Amino acid sequence: MTVPAQPDTVEAPSHGEEALSATLAMPVETQPSKVEAPATEVHGTSSTSSSEGVAGEIHAQEIEMLSFRLSGEEYVLPIDDVREVLKSRELTVVPNSPSHVLGVTSIRGTVLPVIDLGKRLGLPPVARDEKARIIIVSPDDEDAGIVVDRVTGVVRIAADAIRPAPETVEQGAEYLKGIVRKDDKLYILLDPNKAAGN
Repeated sequence: MTVPAQPDTVEAPSHGEEALSATLAMPVETQPSKVEAPATEVHGTSSTSSSEGVAGEIHAQEIEMLSFRLSGEEYVLPIDDVREVLKSRELTVVPNSPSHVLGVTSIRGTVLPVIDLGKRLGLPPVARDEKARIIIVSPDDEDAGIVVDRVTGVVRIAADAIRPAPETVEQGAEYLKGIVRKDDKLYILLDPNKAAGN
């Protein structure tokens, strides 16, 4: 299976363009390993100091996520797990590979597999257009690409807002970490190590 060839460029979606560009346009070596707020020390008993300490703690618990769309649903994965985002490109098909592996591609001399995430999660197939993207992640320190319908932006999610995936989820449940609601929108948290791993 082939995907139309495009240049090796990182392109931000129309929504959250500035935030996504600022985070992913940097070389991999310079990307921040964590999204953390500076530690806040609380001295004394004043209400102002207490409020600042609580605010700092809440901010430190937020996780910056890359959001993307797949089969009509909104998914997220931690920015720290994302190496880069590429436009669709031509892939080399590998004989006898699993059905969810579309093929392999070379990124700056490194050959890596590209996975149809929708097929791996058991989602119904959809027609993809020029907005489809390949998200490069590093499960078990080995790069792999996952194909998504489109990247929609960057969101900050409080760690304590993440809930387990419902038991009613049957297909692909082993590849999910949970669900979270933010601004009246439901996000599905992907486990990139399992989704892109062998």
